[in-house]
Amino acid sequence: MFISRFAPSPTGFLHLGHAYSALLTYDLVKKNSGNLILRIEDIDITRCNFDFENQIYEDLKWLEIKWDEVPLRQSERLSIYNYNLRILEQKNLVYGCNCSRSDIKKALSAPSNLFNNSKIHVYPGTCRDKKLPINKHNVRLNLTKSKNYLKNQHLNFFEQGNGPNGEKGYQYFSIDWIMKNHGDFIIARKDIKTSYHLSVTVDDASQNVTHISRGNDLFYVTPIQILLQKLLNLSTPLYVHHNLIKDENERKLAKTKGAESLLNLKKSGKSLKQILTTLGL
Repeated sequence: MFISRFAPSPTGFLHLGHAYSALLTYDLVKKNSGNLILRIEDIDITRCNFDFENQIYEDLKWLEIKWDEVPLRQSERLSIYNYNLRILEQKNLVYGCNCSRSDIKKALSAPSNLFNNSKIHVYPGTCRDKKLPINKHNVRLNLTKSKNYLKNQHLNFFEQGNGPNGEKGYQYFSIDWIMKNHGDFIIARKDIKTSYHLSVTVDDASQNVTHISRGNDLFYVTPIQILLQKLLNLSTPLYVHHNLIKDENERKLAKTKGAESLLNLKKSGKSLKQILTTLGL
């Protein structure tokens, strides 16, 4: 059965970019007589709140989007993420890290624009050989050991949409590519023992997601999630990345950049038809 998901984080109000992604995903599901799953990605407990979460439900109803199951809330699944982290520990693929807070903070939200950001910092492996216990520290995936564990096999996924550079069809990446562009990435923060990558990978498998529809700014982090799928013996969905809605300066709409919320647009008198026209749908 065709299953896709819309997975917002309640760290602010939804904007036109969210609406575009949600509507495209819903349309994809309807065309394939599938199910739409709504997942609330609220592991960033310092920024998420119920007001934002409740508004997500209201905004989706205004967009006439219907989901097929009780929404999953990641904050209620921390023990499951920790269980999967322990699997990786048993395979000797992770290590404790006591490096900067900024790196740890980034682990809780979906990274984007990998190759449009000259400030991306590739972790140099500072703590790799310190043998710090993972129960008392933040946790990173050891890519060298992961590469050896998988016997240097390539990672691949099928792209049914389009990447930021027009990528379509089968995509192949090496673990060396991840080393070069990401380094040993954070897989769990010490207080909640998970990260964006770990939680979404586990949840997509748990919810039997067959097609992942999302913005193509996440295309180049897909290999990280493919790697985790391989290490945890999980299936790999098909991917449908789509173009982004941008502002007048050609920047991706973002909560942190002050993108106008759907709530404000609705309050100002905008109709659903006007929203669809604005989005070109």
